[in-house]
Amino acid sequence: MHRLSSWLTLFLMALVARAQVDVKLEFEQDKFLSGEKAEIVVRIANFSGAPLKLGERDDWIRFSVGNVSGVGVARKAELEPTGAFTLKAGARATLRFDLTPLFQIDQVGRYAATATVFTGPGETHVITAPAEFEIMRGVVLWEREFGVVGGRGERRRYAIVQANYLRRARIFAVITNPEASVTYHVVPLGTVVSFNPPSMALDPKNRLHILHQYGADDFIHHRILHDGTISLRHTYVSRVGRPILGVDGTGEVAVVRGNRRPGPNDLTLPEEGSASGTNSVGVVPGEATRPAAPILPPPGAPKAR
Repeated sequence: MHRLSSWLTLFLMALVARAQVDVKLEFEQDKFLSGEKAEIVVRIANFSGAPLKLGERDDWIRFSVGNVSGVGVARKAELEPTGAFTLKAGARATLRFDLTPLFQIDQVGRYAATATVFTGPGETHVITAPAEFEIMRGVVLWEREFGVVGGRGERRRYAIVQANYLRRARIFAVITNPEASVTYHVVPLGTVVSFNPPSMALDPKNRLHILHQYGADDFIHHRILHDGTISLRHTYVSRVGRPILGVDGTGEVAVVRGNRRPGPNDLTLPEEGSASGTNSVGVVPGEATRPAAPILPPPGAPKAR
């Protein structure tokens, strides 16, 4: 009888914890190219009336992924510890995690992700409702094998891949080994109009240049390094003729027949190759960290909205 009473007490405590802490999973986009960063958003709301301390245990949040038939997906790595932080009473926190380095989700298909979030002492936890997403395969528009400058004979492969999402064509730069059996980086480049395919070129340093049209008269020029870093992103406009990639007076690949129009997303790195712009995710966007760990604010100050 005493054991049954203890079990009922624990069960009721778990129900109260679930009611006091609301955790939801969602994807801002639910289709991803194979190898692309599959970022999941975790939204936590504290209705307990008291500060909520999270992250005191390394596995305070555990993700699970399976296909829509219920078959689990193999785990490749564990989520790295985030550190402890406190969510004030009535506050909400938004965290972002990349599932790609954690699970074997490179096969085409539809998947469902859930999370178990430990919200109190002992085994008090909340299990979220599943959030579905899809891994899709793209069409290779162009590919080129190249040698890594300074890489002691290392060779890699650039490919430009197109995939359709919400009736819009999107293109990606994919960097693999020469056999395309290992994917190192998948770099989203944005949407592209169907009637004007992108132009590609390699410069003398084996950096990849892509020029693609995304609007009626609007074009974007990307320059990408072998490690997936976008070292240049410039916006151009042309109302007469089609801009192309050519060579300027210094021998560098440049946009010909287009007028530069600085935009808010333009980028020029002063020192190339110093940062990798892949896999880092978290509450505070734009900062870099290790692939499997989210970025969190200092303990006691999660981003609330």
